[in-house]
Amino acid sequence: MNCRDMMQIPELTEVLKLKAGENGLEQSVRWIYFADCLQCVKSEYRIESYIHGGEFVVLTNPSVTDDSRKLLELIRQMYEHGITALGINEGQISEELMRYCEEKNLPLFELSEKYPLIDLSQIICRKLVLEENDRNAAEQLFSSILDAEHLSRERVMAQARYLNIDLEGSFFVAEFAFASENTESGWEDDDSLAAGRNVKRMLRAEFSSFIKQDILILPQAGSILALIPDREETESCIKEIFSGIVDRAQREYGLDLRIGVGNSKAYLDEIKKSRNESSAALRAAEVSGLKGKIFFYRDQGIYTLLSHVDDIRILDTYVEEKLGKLLQADELNDGKLSETLENYLNCSCNAKKTAEEMFFHRNTLNYRLKKIREILDCDLEKLDTCLELKLAFLIWRYRYRG
Repeated sequence: MNCRDMMQIPELTEVLKLKAGENGLEQSVRWIYFADCLQCVKSEYRIESYIHGGEFVVLTNPSVTDDSRKLLELIRQMYEHGITALGINEGQISEELMRYCEEKNLPLFELSEKYPLIDLSQIICRKLVLEENDRNAAEQLFSSILDAEHLSRERVMAQARYLNIDLEGSFFVAEFAFASENTESGWEDDDSLAAGRNVKRMLRAEFSSFIKQDILILPQAGSILALIPDREETESCIKEIFSGIVDRAQREYGLDLRIGVGNSKAYLDEIKKSRNESSAALRAAEVSGLKGKIFFYRDQGIYTLLSHVDDIRILDTYVEEKLGKLLQADELNDGKLSETLENYLNCSCNAKKTAEEMFFHRNTLNYRLKKIREILDCDLEKLDTCLELKLAFLIWRYRYRG
């Protein structure tokens, strides 16, 4: 539920009067939080202990709302911790507060002083719980589409209709892989969960704005999967949507977001292929060192072909035949002959350029190339040999260096 949905709950249409922050109405509401009951005027009150992002905060404590300076300072702190909206009693909203909320796109609602807060709480919480149940059911539906051995289209479509999700037409899977820009040693579980919640909120908000319908979303370890309709209007704006999500994730949450996009599929039982393609696009971008944040499977060149090889033993055998002896020699002698050969091939077999790239003398390179020829018993002057070795390195990176 976003703020606009909350305003349109029949029992609350006359209760929630929007005073500022209209541009933030698409933001999702995770829960309602009554700041009054925690005596937030006390000096030991710690915002981060109670605000975790996505809250509709209700403030009616006169000891706070009567002091406009204290109220605005408290709201500034809450905004920094990701609240979604504010509810304050009529007569307690200053012009300064309205300007602040308008600037921050933070929806500010004026509450009727006579309306029982317990009723407000029950109505919103009931709506949120029902939505969460539907959301869990939607995740289970998406999971069944991806994992089922024998998919019952009739059953899936019936469940989708119940959840008000349109599964007619073609779809593709996008994987949103995230990492924190502020950590080098990995995340704690709580950090990963918070990142997942933030990414899910962004996806729902962005896609509901562009394509005007809900999409299926499924959390994974370190990423979020989304099933996105491939409509005519989607194709023209999908990169714009993805770029906006990447920018917002970095700006608001400090998340380094990378997106892998699978090919469009017209049949539900092929969606799992698109899911695998989205993951393969991310992996290919990583092993090949591609710049950017958004990677389409169809654009990954040789890696697109490699991902279609079902029997990975074929790939491993090829690497062993072409590079096995060299890799083994490096392992035994703690050498860097394979690195030298790969750089030589990447430099189009230009010895001068390779030596410069690796910062050593041309004679050192010639010595290493001589050793490589002896170990592999090959002629590096032959184009076919170089192409085979180049392909072997590409496979090696795809299989073992990602």
